[in-house]
Amino acid sequence: MEFVAHPKDLPLDITVVEDQCFPLVEADRLGFVGITYLAPLAYQAGSCVRITLQEIDPHFCVTGRIAWCDKEQDEYRIAIEFPNNDDCYCVRMVEQLSQIEHYRRQAKNQGRRLNYNEAAAEWIQQFAANFPAFTL
Repeated sequence: MEFVAHPKDLPLDITVVEDQCFPLVEADRLGFVGITYLAPLAYQAGSCVRITLQEIDPHFCVTGRIAWCDKEQDEYRIAIEFPNNDDCYCVRMVEQLSQIEHYRRQAKNQGRRLNYNEAAAEWIQQFAANFPAFTL
């Protein structure tokens, strides 16, 4: 099982959802299963959460489950898993877009102005091969 660290400069909106449950993710599941994120609040493992990401896609809304939550200084590193294969695939695609936007912003901070397509081409060349695959 692999989690990808979501960039902190692209804030997630996370809401606890009381009326949803998921099947357990099998421990031997391979490839991408979710994301990790530094959150200002602690979340209880097993809680279902709804996630939106306005900066990348205002229509993106997916529900996942908190796999674990660890305190890190003044924040909490949470892992959000997506047991539903369709949601997991969607999150993986949106996460790649998030990583590309983060790369573009880092380049800008270093004095390089890249449009999104330029940033995507560079990110793909440098990082796409190491991005966890989605496997069923």
